[in-house]
Amino acid sequence: MARSHFFFVALILASLIAGGCGGGGGGGATPPTPPPPPPPVEIGRGPGPAADAIPAEPAINTMAARNAPMASAPDAALVRPAVLDRMDCFASSPPASTAELQALLDDFTGWVTQQPNDAAAQAGLATALLLAGAYNAGIDAGYTPAQLLGLLEPVTQIASLKHRGGLFAAAESWMARYTLPRQLAAICQLTPAQDFPNPSDPDFSTADLQIGVRRFLLPMIPLARARLQAVGNGAASATAPLVQFGPETNRLVVYRAEVHALIGISRLIEAWLLQACAYQFNGGDWDWNVQMRALDDDGDGLLTVAEYLPPDPFLWRHQSTNMRDAGAEIERALTALIAGVDATRAGSLLERALGETTAAAEKARLSDLLEMTRGQLSVTLLYAGGTTSAGSRSAQMNLSRLWSAPPDDIKDLMPTLELASGSAWQALPRGASDFPDPTLGGIFPQPAPLMEILSGGPAWLAVSYGAVDELTIFDRR
Repeated sequence: MARSHFFFVALILASLIAGGCGGGGGGGATPPTPPPPPPPVEIGRGPGPAADAIPAEPAINTMAARNAPMASAPDAALVRPAVLDRMDCFASSPPASTAELQALLDDFTGWVTQQPNDAAAQAGLATALLLAGAYNAGIDAGYTPAQLLGLLEPVTQIASLKHRGGLFAAAESWMARYTLPRQLAAICQLTPAQDFPNPSDPDFSTADLQIGVRRFLLPMIPLARARLQAVGNGAASATAPLVQFGPETNRLVVYRAEVHALIGISRLIEAWLLQACAYQFNGGDWDWNVQMRALDDDGDGLLTVAEYLPPDPFLWRHQSTNMRDAGAEIERALTALIAGVDATRAGSLLERALGETTAAAEKARLSDLLEMTRGQLSVTLLYAGGTTSAGSRSAQMNLSRLWSAPPDDIKDLMPTLELASGSAWQALPRGASDFPDPTLGGIFPQPAPLMEILSGGPAWLAVSYGAVDELTIFDRR
């Protein structure tokens, strides 16, 4: 069964198409939706960046790390082998207990305190701060240490400087997964560890997780980013090496360009988290495993929003500026990534991260992505209905509306669905008349091309613009 995703454009469109968006106990006529009242818990960006603004931490104490000195004149000659070795060890043997994670943070705090201009130590401390913030957020939300530590293994693969490029290799993986056109939609699809709570668990609480993220992880991102910014700002020049590793015959070098890329990645992470905290996702006791056909309470072959989605306040927007702030962070992220790619040097880690893609080609794609976030433009909608049929349509799109004018209730944009013949799980919109707002909140100001595509039940939908050849909105193939 495909699951719906609620971030970026997929926030709306995947819910229109994906099968398995079901539940138990739905039904009845759709009542008028009142304006959302103030939520019981205000979900905002969280405490400010000042160290004393972060609440008492439930597991990992980050106070000393947050107050460690910043770099002022980073130099590759000051990078110590012990720091690189610790990052390698961190990648091969991630922390297996709260005490080990605290020790990791303390190690990098000590190295930065001893030599603030060791760029690798500063990068390692930034990474450890983010991990500690995520761990504290999870503990605050009620997850166990074992559940949280089980998620660290893939994250810690960014930490090996000697063999994998370390924190700076995150530019490679995050650019591939979250900024390159074919893969950008992956930002709205996280696969949890097998034993990690997910929305189909009866005791799952998205509000608790949002509050933990708000309190302990979101505030940590700008603090970690400030360390990277200090390294970049303190570099003697754009051509001054900050970290060097590997054998003399195949040495890789980190310059200011890699720092720009990492700053962009941190902003993408922050934008994703802001959006994840923007809406109410708790479905209460709604049963997500009920077949779509079983939700047709009146037997008319159609599903109203009240029949196929949980009731209010599900998908209400919290009264915060999260969506607007996320849009601003995405623009800043792409700007930083463009600056990094534009300054790529031969023999650098970023050059290796680009692989067979030239810096010029990557800059063109990132630049067109940035343009797509800023206002209305003409795009091409690409679609495929399974394994054989495919096509394309020209359309007007204004993606900036997703962040500048987010709906107070996403359900207000959801259509009536017709049950698909021969399928217990799938239901599709029939056309524009099924949508209360065919423009989807102004994202498609001239909705006819999109509505015609959706009425055909495509399994895949993507947007093409300039050098952005395929920006996937959803893929159920």
